Amino acid sequence: MSDKIYLIACSKELESMGIDRLRKHVEGMEETTVNLDWSRARLVPVVADERIHFEAGEVQIVSIRPIKLEPYSMVVPSFYGVNGMGHLLCIGSLTFRHFSEERVADKAQFRSHIRASVLKGDLLGQVLIVPGKRA
Repeated sequence: MSDKIYLIACSKELESMGIDRLRKHVEGMEETTVNLDWSRARLVPVVADERIHFEAGEVQIVSIRPIKLEPYSMVVPSFYGVNGMGHLLCIGSLTFRHFSEERVADKAQFRSHIRASVLKGDLLGQVLIVPGKRA
């Protein structure tokens, strides 16, 4: 059993090169204690920044309006203010950044339960961003 932790990346760009995923060893993913400041949590809308068509049950990565994440901040999904055609699964970036670094989420994973299109400017859902610092 290996103690190494691996990052798995999947994207349409990799598929176009004939690769289904990229597996890369990452450092610094050990358990870390953080102090979260819930008194400064922000409720942030996740808004599509492109038009993309979905088949019923399909999951796709959608470009979103960028959301700045401070180092050690946590992202918590909100079940209020959602898109009626499906569910926001997560937000992030196609470039891995460690949680101790400043990050920008510019992609979201979205699952539609109907055959329809997400349009630029559509609300996909909302997230709580809770600032934190290393304990």
